[in-house]
Amino acid sequence: MSVAQALKAVLKAYVKAELLRSKGFVIGIFSLMLWLVMFLAPTALFRSPQVSPEVISAYALVAIAVFVSYSTATWDWAWELRWLMYQGILEHVLLSGESVFVLFAGVLPVSLIWLALTITGSYALLTSLIAQPLLRIAEPLPLALGIITLGVVLIAYALLLGGVTISTGTSGPVIELIGWVLPIATGGLTPLSTLPEAIQVIALATPFSYPAELIRYGLGLSPPILDPDLTCAVGVLYAAAFLCFAVIFFKLQLKKILKEGVKTVAMY
Repeated sequence: MSVAQALKAVLKAYVKAELLRSKGFVIGIFSLMLWLVMFLAPTALFRSPQVSPEVISAYALVAIAVFVSYSTATWDWAWELRWLMYQGILEHVLLSGESVFVLFAGVLPVSLIWLALTITGSYALLTSLIAQPLLRIAEPLPLALGIITLGVVLIAYALLLGGVTISTGTSGPVIELIGWVLPIATGGLTPLSTLPEAIQVIALATPFSYPAELIRYGLGLSPPILDPDLTCAVGVLYAAAFLCFAVIFFKLQLKKILKEGVKTVAMY
């Protein structure tokens, strides 16, 4: 099977599994949107009188987009390897000589569709409950770099989580800290300027903070705590370095399971 045929087969399987499973897909998206909006409701209820509802709604939409992006990288990309291990498919792929990266590439269109629908639905829900999000392209280059670096960081994070999963059978508490606490605590949901100085230092030491800061700056919502040009440069370099590390780590874990076999999948 050629690479194109493999990509088509994986994509077809995921389309059938995710987009054609009756009402579950729609209900899942709606429940996620509603949960996220309720989670961010205190931001709108206790906002400063000087801040308009449209701006608050825009902040909420960016926070939802960032959170859902990490959720997609976790459940669609990284933990999908865990499911493939459980089903015995991962061993078949390795024995067939196909690249595991074909699995990521095949599921990517489905993930983007799911992400787009969730963000669009969240936009509509925020508009009806709070106000229409005030979105404008204030700084095109930082916005583009923010979106690109977010994608790179998500891929690197998914490879890191997936590498740990296939080598141990579970993600483990350490990777859960990296996957859930750090993206949220390092400016994923709120600008770094609103966080304590100690948190800012920790956030800037991770690759997770720069994409969200650039996206908010590009949309004219809030400036980064560092110089914008420096934020762009560091964000791009940090994301590239993180991706290189994640790819090397993931390939090492693949070699490890070729020698030791696929691990037993743990529940958590």
